[in-house]
Amino acid sequence: MHQGMNRFLSRALALLVAVIAISTGVVSARPGLLAGPATESVPIITSLGAGASHTCMVRDAAVWCTGDNTFGQLGTGDYERTYAFAQTKVSNATSVSAGGNTSCAVLTDTSVTCWGALPAAANSPLPTPVPLTGVASVSVGTQHVCALMLNGNVWCWGNNGSGRLGNGNKISSATPVQVGISSVVSLSAGAVHTCATKTNKTVLCWGSNGYYRLGRLSPLSQTRPRLVPKVRAVSVSVGSGFTCIVNTSKRAMCWGRNNYGQQGVKPGKSRLAPRTMSLREVVSVSAGEEFVCASTSVPETWCWGRARYGQLANASNISRYTPQRIIAGPEVGQVLSVETGLSHACATTMTQGAMWCWGYGVAGQLGDSSRSNRTSGTAVWPNGVRYKAIGSDTAATLVLAGDISCNATRKATYGVGPLGSQCGEATTAAQISAIAPHAVMALGDLQYEAASYSDLLTHYDPTWGLFKSITYPVRGNHEYITPGANGYIQYFGNMSASYWTTNAAGWRIIGVDSWCVGVVTDGCSATSHQTRWLTEQLALAKSENKCSMVLMHHPPFSSGLYPVSSAKPLWDASVNGGADVMFTAHDHHYERFEPLGVDGIPSATGTALFISGLGGAQTYPLLTPAPGSAFRFNDEHGVVKLDLTPTTYTWSFVSASTNTILDTGTATCSPAS
Repeated sequence: MHQGMNRFLSRALALLVAVIAISTGVVSARPGLLAGPATESVPIITSLGAGASHTCMVRDAAVWCTGDNTFGQLGTGDYERTYAFAQTKVSNATSVSAGGNTSCAVLTDTSVTCWGALPAAANSPLPTPVPLTGVASVSVGTQHVCALMLNGNVWCWGNNGSGRLGNGNKISSATPVQVGISSVVSLSAGAVHTCATKTNKTVLCWGSNGYYRLGRLSPLSQTRPRLVPKVRAVSVSVGSGFTCIVNTSKRAMCWGRNNYGQQGVKPGKSRLAPRTMSLREVVSVSAGEEFVCASTSVPETWCWGRARYGQLANASNISRYTPQRIIAGPEVGQVLSVETGLSHACATTMTQGAMWCWGYGVAGQLGDSSRSNRTSGTAVWPNGVRYKAIGSDTAATLVLAGDISCNATRKATYGVGPLGSQCGEATTAAQISAIAPHAVMALGDLQYEAASYSDLLTHYDPTWGLFKSITYPVRGNHEYITPGANGYIQYFGNMSASYWTTNAAGWRIIGVDSWCVGVVTDGCSATSHQTRWLTEQLALAKSENKCSMVLMHHPPFSSGLYPVSSAKPLWDASVNGGADVMFTAHDHHYERFEPLGVDGIPSATGTALFISGLGGAQTYPLLTPAPGSAFRFNDEHGVVKLDLTPTTYTWSFVSASTNTILDTGTATCSPAS
């Protein structure tokens, strides 16, 4: 490693030009970059499944799940709960379904695999094959599963209380039993009953008839499919105590329990006679435990029924029997197909690769990195994505800093300027303009205090936001003061993933979430999904003969007040995976370390560590130098300028007041090592 000090004459004119650019909104970015970063290959979500407290999706043929994992229903091979979607062990799926604490997927070879609370069998966190082939789709109920075959037949397995398997008895079965029905085109399994529609548009149901959920007057359970009189339908969906269809006139109709208005009439007693909803051109319905959502051909999505946890996404907890239109945020666009769980729902959107989720979220089933209920819905973007490459294959210039923008209270208290005691985001933004990098790596805590969407627009956007089109951000702890980092997600949209990768000048750059989806004890362990993903990405970089850089907000070691031990597993994975360098922030100072081992002691085979926390927020004091600390500074704000080639990186820490380089050097990396 070569290093040294390189002081030079202040570039006053350049800084003046940069300040003028900031004040006028003119940004000096490199040619061809104003279109901005984006996902290199947008993930395609083709199927959704929602259970009691978890949600699954098929994304580019792989199944991803989030939420409660007590029974292994996430399919990740363990029982660790997640608050953001994590990849399962299934990578060749065409569709997924979830119900209760069970998940099942139809694979590309038309077979079925299930995981979680396997009906009438032992729990499994790993996908377990079901002895069926030629499957078109599956529907997972609370304690049973039914499969619609390509030939129109139906097979069911699991708990057979009330005869919900439809094979003429009430004997539970861990293996599929054939239902006496054919020519089926739509199938739905619920808590204690099952319904199907046939090619001739008839509707048949079986199982418990409590609340008239089978559409029959007799209170007796039915162990075989029975015709629902006076209705014709193209599809069916069953809730806990009721049933809904899309009839042949493209209208939604429901019957059964109506305690929260789920039939589209004032809440009251259960109803035998089907109720036709006012919505027209309905293409699908999805029934939760006590609410219903319907999508129309417009396209629009509407929900009605119970709203205690925000199931209607209308910013209210008051039940409504009249349909409430679901309006998603502008960052994801119109809601399309929707899947309801027990008390939550998720939908695909017009923006490819994005989701909109709402309702009960305490177990993480909304996948938005929070434990919050969402009465108005929230955008969910996929993690583990690859962003578009930076610069060229042989050269790239980056700017890196975190802990950036002050809110109005801080500005009024500390003033504005380049000194460490002031709010300095405007001066560091001017530095960025003068440097004109290919990309800005914003290292978390981008807006104080809570990174709300309104504060980001008011304070961050006029300064660092001028470089939004070239910004690759990572999340810090202040992002999560707004539950689920929702303001950050609204602001950055498709660039708001919790963890991601990109390429620059032959390097693999990996951004991770060291606040671990909002709760510091979740997601940072050595066996967590994110840590394992990081290990895989470093191994992939090595196999592709690339040097590697890891970005995260929290430093594992620091000479300041705030080294963060909970981020240590991510550091360990970085060192053990051969990462060449890591950039962090969080402690409000600049610091460069010699390469360190997992124990934080200098090591020739370790990973170099930088702390770049002088993006604009007030500085923190420096304490006794930590082992391996080679340079420290906290007098004023500044950014790191990083120049990359396929085998080197050259850093320069640039002062905000004089635009002078205070620390610089070049290090080499060996991609094949």
